[in-house]
Amino acid sequence: MNLATAWRGAVACLALAVCATWPLAALAQVGAQPASRPDEPVTPDNAPSRRIDGVAEDPLAMHAVRLRPDEHIVLDGTLSSPAWQRAPVYASFFEHQPIHGARPRYATQVQVLFDGSAVYVGVTALDDHPEQITAPLVRHDNVIRTQDFVVVYLDAIGKRQSAQFFRVSASGSTGDGMHTASDDDEDFSPDFDYDAASARNEHGYTSVLRIPFASLRFSSDPHAEWRIMVGRRTPRDQAYLWTSVPVPTDSPSFISAMQPLQGIELPQQKSFLTVRPSITARHTSDTEPGEPTHGANGVQGSLDVKWRASPELVIDGTLKPDFSQVALDVPQLSGNTDFALYLPEKRPFFFESSDLLHSPTEALYTRSFTAPRWGVRGTWRDASLSGTAFAIDDKGGGETLLPYAYGTNTALQPGSRSVSARVHGDLDEGARFQLGGIVSARRYEDDRGDNTVAGPDVAWQVNDAWRVRAQWLRSQTTAQPFTDRDTGDVTLVRGNATTGDLVMLKASRYTDRLQLDFSDLDISPQFRHDTGFVNQVGMRDLEMHQGFAFRDLRPFNELWLNLRSALITDRIDNHVVQEYVTPEVWMSLPHNTQVDVSWHGLSKLRPTAGGDLLSEHYGSVQVSSTLASWMPLFDATLTLGHLADVSAGQVRPGGQLKLSMSTRPLAAPEIEPSVWAAWLKNGRLLAYRETASQLLGVWHMDARQNLRLILQRSTVDRKAEPGIVDADRESGLTTSLTYAFRRSMGTVLYVGATRSHSGVGRENIARGTEAFVKLQVDVDEVRAMFAR
Repeated sequence: MNLATAWRGAVACLALAVCATWPLAALAQVGAQPASRPDEPVTPDNAPSRRIDGVAEDPLAMHAVRLRPDEHIVLDGTLSSPAWQRAPVYASFFEHQPIHGARPRYATQVQVLFDGSAVYVGVTALDDHPEQITAPLVRHDNVIRTQDFVVVYLDAIGKRQSAQFFRVSASGSTGDGMHTASDDDEDFSPDFDYDAASARNEHGYTSVLRIPFASLRFSSDPHAEWRIMVGRRTPRDQAYLWTSVPVPTDSPSFISAMQPLQGIELPQQKSFLTVRPSITARHTSDTEPGEPTHGANGVQGSLDVKWRASPELVIDGTLKPDFSQVALDVPQLSGNTDFALYLPEKRPFFFESSDLLHSPTEALYTRSFTAPRWGVRGTWRDASLSGTAFAIDDKGGGETLLPYAYGTNTALQPGSRSVSARVHGDLDEGARFQLGGIVSARRYEDDRGDNTVAGPDVAWQVNDAWRVRAQWLRSQTTAQPFTDRDTGDVTLVRGNATTGDLVMLKASRYTDRLQLDFSDLDISPQFRHDTGFVNQVGMRDLEMHQGFAFRDLRPFNELWLNLRSALITDRIDNHVVQEYVTPEVWMSLPHNTQVDVSWHGLSKLRPTAGGDLLSEHYGSVQVSSTLASWMPLFDATLTLGHLADVSAGQVRPGGQLKLSMSTRPLAAPEIEPSVWAAWLKNGRLLAYRETASQLLGVWHMDARQNLRLILQRSTVDRKAEPGIVDADRESGLTTSLTYAFRRSMGTVLYVGATRSHSGVGRENIARGTEAFVKLQVDVDEVRAMFAR
């Protein structure tokens, strides 16, 4: 099949699916009213108990009250302080899931107080069956939809383009992050200083959150309108989500309807300085095959500083950062792909304003910094302009990606110094048109060359349904790959400058029952971005997705008919690299159940330049659900059929399995086993098998301290096929045990040990051991302790 025929076929299938599903969509839109639930939909006009004090003219506005000088809020989860009696009660909540617009089953009330240092949000979550409240202790940032919790979204800039969110469960466990409107995504990476507590009672539970002004990103303009939204998750027969403001299903983003928060007065002290030194004592031992064991002991001091010079400007600095406490990366299968795999960021220094790094492409990828020696970062936010810039001195030691159209090669990463910046501004009052830009310059040590990337991007919210985004990046590289003939190692050396371009265009249309996405990514062969995640170049990627929604169509809460198609071609010879047309059905059911079924019967892949275009035929099913109170989350994906064997260049019968479970056999232990497996057969014989498994166990001693155990094992077994593919056997096992005591976000104690070994055969085993003790303190907290 040639290029034109393939793309015409994809468009024809898309048109056929549209014609087939459009009458069903129209029927669903006319008749999909809840038949088994007679509740009258809640609207702002008939919402109950909206306000009891009549302070705000906007019926959906919340009003904050200042604490008196003699008043103090005790953070015990209760609203027993007399100050709460003066705070207006907001009680208008709307069901967002599973039945949009229905009246919530249980009432929720919100009150807001503030003083010169923090905002206090008190939430009363009433429940007719408090014994059914799901309130296990969980790790920070693991407060999810399987638990009863409340969440507060705060946009102190008031533009509803991004919002900080703060979660607290009925057990007092916490989670926080950033929600960005551009991709309507929640990022749990940022960690903000805040405190929260919950208290159970015979009527449900109450929660109190203390959010310091120092943690909020607000403007110095005293007339800027703050925005807030409070949500409540209640897992019962359904995974209920109730919000303090109605969020239309066709909204540009989940946070686009945030309501005003009135009455907030900015603190007189708008400059804040946080100093957090840490000290780590470490013992390491490493043994390479055939080599003696090398051990080392050491003590390392680190320093993290955050200075809020003004409400709009935050400066972060880190010196000799230590990341011993960071959890191991989740295993990924890599034996049947030639492309580099994406790894999420887990290191605290890179969390500040991570939402500002978002762009139409992964233009800034902080995991490309392997071992920073020091770093400085500045972040600016106001009503019309936001940006972040950072400088990193990196020791290196990882891998530099060298992408091409059919995969990703790598080179040993030398040390480097980098400067990167991302900025975007609103060109109109409604923030419908945004202009931004990125620049990143990386210079490698020992005169090994450099890599510079820069370019603009735009985002245009044409109307409530249509959104267009575009980006253009140009790279210039003098750090070129060089292969050592003796060792075979690929390193970087200074060479002739090469330039390349990346152009991305995205268009989306979202309505109540329709989603349409189109993207066009064009990357020239010489483009390289050493500070971004670009694992394929020299190609053009056209992708399209169209979906129709059916809501309240019993027994489904929501059902989507999707059609996804793509055509990726080689820029050099115009050959098809990959193409597919995939029909998909996604459905949401009671008991937090989601099912995704897709058929890949029109899928083709060319693994190598000049190789055959392989025709794949396989199906995939994904199921996630809450099976029992002791198993709040079960997630499984099974793929079976005829799949491409990338190494052999053939299509073979095989499959993939992904299985993970979150279990709570008792109140204290949290056990999460996960398994990933892939296999391909050559006739009746197994040609390739790869497995990865992880056992994560956490013993929660209380809300502040826990013991975390991680066991990870990975294996690869590739059979030799003379003239086609060489044999490959790999095996690895890693064990990690970490105790954590979190007095606050700034004062934490970690004690841990990690042991690993890799290789096949006793004489080829490499072993490593690390034990550490790390103490981080917040200087202000220590000063306050001695002042008492």
